[in-house]
Amino acid sequence: MYRYLFLILGTVMLVGEAQASTASVIWMTITPGARPNGMGEAFVAISDDATASYWNPAGLAYVTPEKNEVTLQHSNWLPQLADDLYFEYLGYARYLEGWGGVGGSITFMSMGEQQETEGGSPEPIGTFYAYGVSATAAAGTEVAPGVSVGLGVKFIYDHLFYEDIGKGSSFAADLGVLYHIPMDDLGLASLGNASIGACLSNLGPNMSYGGQSEGNPLPRTIRAGLAYEPFDTQMTQLQVAVDYSKLLTNVDDGFSDEITENKWGAGAEYWYYDLLGLRAGYIHDTEGASTIQGLTFGAGIRYSGLQFDMAFVPVEESLQGSGKYNKKFSLVVQF
Repeated sequence: MYRYLFLILGTVMLVGEAQASTASVIWMTITPGARPNGMGEAFVAISDDATASYWNPAGLAYVTPEKNEVTLQHSNWLPQLADDLYFEYLGYARYLEGWGGVGGSITFMSMGEQQETEGGSPEPIGTFYAYGVSATAAAGTEVAPGVSVGLGVKFIYDHLFYEDIGKGSSFAADLGVLYHIPMDDLGLASLGNASIGACLSNLGPNMSYGGQSEGNPLPRTIRAGLAYEPFDTQMTQLQVAVDYSKLLTNVDDGFSDEITENKWGAGAEYWYYDLLGLRAGYIHDTEGASTIQGLTFGAGIRYSGLQFDMAFVPVEESLQGSGKYNKKFSLVVQF
C-alpha cells in the first residue's frame, strides 16, 4: 500500500524553515513569538517573556514580577503551499519571589489533510490528517548576581499517519544560561545594559515511530546570543540583539561544510512611551537544502496589560512568487 507520506515529509522539511532534513519533528525548530521573529529571530539573550521556555528557560528568572503572562501566537504556515498548514503556540510565565520564574508552553503544528492511495494508483482512496504537538514545563532561577540558569522538559508527539508506523513520541530537555553583564560594577553604566545567553535544546532520545527509533533524531540545537540595551527611558527604549544557532543532528560533514551550515539573525526593537513598538532584523539560514535570508520586520502595540504583535519573516526563495513572507501574530496578556 502506497500513501502520500512523501508529501508529509516534504511539508515537514519546509515548515522547519529549511533546517537539515536528517532530523525528525523539524516543526519544533519553528520559532514562536511575533516579537522575537520581528527582531531577526534573535532573542536567546533577552528571553524575558512567555516565550522564554522556548528561547532560553534561564530568562524566566527575569520575567515581569508579580504578574502572570500568557502569549498566544498564530501563523498560517506557508500558505503558498496549502491553506491548512498552521502553527499555534501557547506560552505562560510567572515570577515567584525568592525562587525565580516558572513557565511552560504548548506547540501545535498542523501539517494538513493528506491523500491516501494504494496499489500505485494515483486515485485517492481516502484522506487523513497529520499534525504534531509538544508540551513543555520550564523554570529559571538566579544562581549568582546577574547569572541565571534554566531547565525545560518536554513531551513530543508526532502524528504523520493513523497507523502505528506513522505515530511517534519522545521526550527532551532544554538547558539555558543567561548572564546580565554588571555594567555598573565595570564603570560602564552610562553605556546601558548588556547580556549574553546560550541554550541547548531538544536533548533527548530519538523519536520512536511504531517502536522504531533508529534514524529519527530530534532537532538538537545549540543557540547563543548577545543583547544590548543602549537606553531605557520613560519615553523610549531600544534593544538590539544577535543570535547564532547550529543544528547538532548528524554533524558528520567536513569542518568547512559544518561551519557554513548554520543560522544567524540580528535585529532591534524600539518602544515609544511603552505604547508602540517597532522591530526590524535580518536572518541568514544555510542549514537546509536552500538558503533562507532576508529582512524581518514587525510591530507591537501595548495597553493596559494587553499587547498585540505582528511579524513578517522571509520564506525560501522558490516559494516567494506566491508571497515573500510568513506572517506571525501574537497576543500577550498580563494579569
